[in-house]
Amino acid sequence: MTTILTQSQNDTGALRRGACPSLATPMQTGDGLLVRLRPVAAALGAHDLLCLADLAREHGNGLIEITARGNLQLRGLTEASVPRLAAGLAAAGIVPQRGVAIEIPPLAGIDPSEIADATPVAEALREAIAAASLVLAPKLAVVVDGGGVLGLADMVADIRLDAVAVGGTVAWRLSVRGNRQTAKVVALLSPDTVMDGAMTAVAALAAIGPAARGRDLDASSLAARLGAVSQPVVLLVSSAHPLGAHPVGGETVLGIAPAYGQMRAERLAGLVTDLSACGAFEFRLAPHRTLLVRGLSGKGMASAQACADRAGFWSRDDAPGRSVSICAGAAGCASAHFDTHAAADAVVAQAGALLDGSVDVHISGCPKGCAHPGAAAVTLCGTVAGVGLVLGGRASDTPVASLPPDDLTPAIQRLGTFLRARRLDGETAGSLLDRTAPASLVSAYQGQQ
Repeated sequence: MTTILTQSQNDTGALRRGACPSLATPMQTGDGLLVRLRPVAAALGAHDLLCLADLAREHGNGLIEITARGNLQLRGLTEASVPRLAAGLAAAGIVPQRGVAIEIPPLAGIDPSEIADATPVAEALREAIAAASLVLAPKLAVVVDGGGVLGLADMVADIRLDAVAVGGTVAWRLSVRGNRQTAKVVALLSPDTVMDGAMTAVAALAAIGPAARGRDLDASSLAARLGAVSQPVVLLVSSAHPLGAHPVGGETVLGIAPAYGQMRAERLAGLVTDLSACGAFEFRLAPHRTLLVRGLSGKGMASAQACADRAGFWSRDDAPGRSVSICAGAAGCASAHFDTHAAADAVVAQAGALLDGSVDVHISGCPKGCAHPGAAAVTLCGTVAGVGLVLGGRASDTPVASLPPDDLTPAIQRLGTFLRARRLDGETAGSLLDRTAPASLVSAYQGQQ
C-alpha cells in the first residue's frame, strides 16, 4: 500500500495531545480522574440519566459535562472508583461506545428530512475498523452525516462521509480533514462502494503511523486511488444549532444545555424528573454540549423550558453563552489558575458583542485547553504569569497580553465597552474582530486606552 503523506507529517516538533479518556484509560486532571463516554444507545430514557447522575455522585465529585461533540464526562473519580463506575454502568444497562469515534446526527433515523440514515453506515464502518485491527490515533474523528434538521455540517473530522442526492439515489461524498465546507473532497461513492472507500482512507492513516490524523492525508492521492469525482457536488453547509425548539416531522424536539456544558448531578436529576412530568419520554446527546428532549408539545414545551431556566440550563437558541467554551476552572480543577465560570459570566454580561455565534470564545484555566482543543477567535488562558489573552489561537499559544486574575473582570468590561463602540449596525462579531487591530484589543485588555 502506498503511504499518503503531507509535509505536516515531517513536523516532529508539533505538540500532540494525549489519548481520549475512557473507562479503560481515565485521564488525570486537577480534580481527580476524568472519564468520557458515549452510550451505544442513541435514545436514553429518564432512568438512564438518573442512573448516570447517581453514579457521578457516588463515584466522582458529582460534576457532569456534555462535550462539544456530545459526549458525557464524569469528573473527580479515583483509581478505586473507576471500576465501580464501570460496574454501575453495566448494571444499569448503559453500554459505552468503544473504538474509533464515529459521529452521526443526533436525530439519525427519525428525521424525515435527512437524505439518508447514517446509522447503518456508521455501524458497518465501526465493525470494519474493529475487524481490521488497525492501530489508529486515539483522537481520530470520523463523521457520517446523513443530513437533516440537525446535521453535522460544522463538525470537523479527520474523515467525513456526507450523504448527497444524485439522480434520485443516495451517494456518499468522502472527504478528509475539515467540516462539510472545508474538508478536501476525495470521491463520490455509491452505497455499494462507500465502505471500501472509507476503509481505504482509514488504512492510509494506519499506514502513516499511530498518531496520524486527517491533516496527514493527501486527498488527491486518495482520489486517484479511488477514482476522483468527475463533477462538482454541491452540499449545503448551514447547520442549525441544537439549542431551542426544532420541528422534526410531526413533533418538536427541544434542545437544552447546561450552562457552559457543565452541571451538578443533582441538578440533572431534578431537571430530568421535571421534564418527565412535562411529557418527555426520550433524551439524546447532541453536539454543542446539548441534550435533546422528545415528547414535549404545547403547554408541556413551555413548562419544560421554564423548568430548564430554573435549573440553570439554556433552552433557547439565542442563549449568549452558547459561544463560550470553558473548563472546570479553579473551582473544580487544581491545574486551573482562575475561576473560569466567573470569567464566562463576565463575558456574557460585559462583552456580548462577541457572542452572536459567529466566533468562538474559549476560557481555559490552564494551557492544556481541555474544553476547546482547537483555535478560537478569543481565548483567555490561565498561566503562572496570569490570565493571558490569545487571539485566533489555542490555549497553548503564546498570549499577546497577560493580567493578574484579580484584574480580569475589569479587563473583560473594557473589552466589551471597546467592541460595542466599534461595532457597526448589523455587523457580526467575526467581522468586527477581523477589522480590529490586535494592538487595539491588547490596549483595551490592559487598560491602556
